[in-house]
Amino acid sequence: MKSSTLLVILAIQAVLVMGIFAAVAKENAVGESKAIDINPGQLKCCSSCNFSFSGLYTCDDVVKKCDPVCKSCAVVKTYPAKMFKCADTFLGMCGPPCKH
Repeated sequence: MKSSTLLVILAIQAVLVMGIFAAVAKENAVGESKAIDINPGQLKCCSSCNFSFSGLYTCDDVVKKCDPVCKSCAVVKTYPAKMFKCADTFLGMCGPPCKH
């Protein structure tokens, strides 16, 4: 019973992964979206490093100034003080947790 359940789970996982690859390939072939720009660097620190199903990581920390490694720094708050978030996607971990 356990081996058949494991086999079903592995088959479903394989179908999901193949579906994601097919969707990405279709988008890139048609040109509807640009490829994900992966930042090979690592942030000095990140307390909210989020893993996505694609194997990429993003840092959701809201900071006063983006790390110099960050290629795409987005303004997320303007009042009472301007705050930023690094919108880059990282392959591997974002960085060690920040010490406050």
